[in-house]
Formats: sequence, C-alpha cells, structure tokens
Amino acid sequence: MSRYIEIGLSPSGRTKRWQVCTLADDYLGNIHWFARWRCYSFFPEAGSVFEKTCLREIADFCEAETAKKKRQIKVTT
Repeated sequence: MSRYIEIGLSPSGRTKRWQVCTLADDYLGNIHWFARWRCYSFFPEAGSVFEKTCLREIADFCEAETAKKKRQIKVTT
C-alpha cells in the first residue's frame, strides 16, 4: 500500500495499461508497454510533480510488471 498513490488496472486492448492517481483521486499519468525500450514505462500527465517516494513506487511497479511480462514471453516461446 502506497502512502501517496494508487495504481489501478485500466480497461484496454491487448496490452495491460494502468492509471496512476493520487489517493485524493487526481490523475497523474499511466503505465503501459513501451516497445522501443521493451519494458513498461510511466507516461506522466503534463504539469504533474513527483517526489522521490512516488517515483520509486512507480519505478518498482514498472520493473515488477516488466519482469512478469518477460517471464510470460519466455514460457510461450
């Protein structure tokens, strides 16, 4: 559980997409697969401001989801 943000799965097509919001329900951006970097990445809303704890939580989430996806790809190939 985060002290500042919530990351919730957002309805999307084939790839997973998450919305990142503050606990007060302000939209901060979304996370989805970025093919050129072959990982999940954060796409912030213009004008959003972050401090180190939020950034670490978002980065940890992206890293964990990327690892899950890469394990899935390995299993299916």
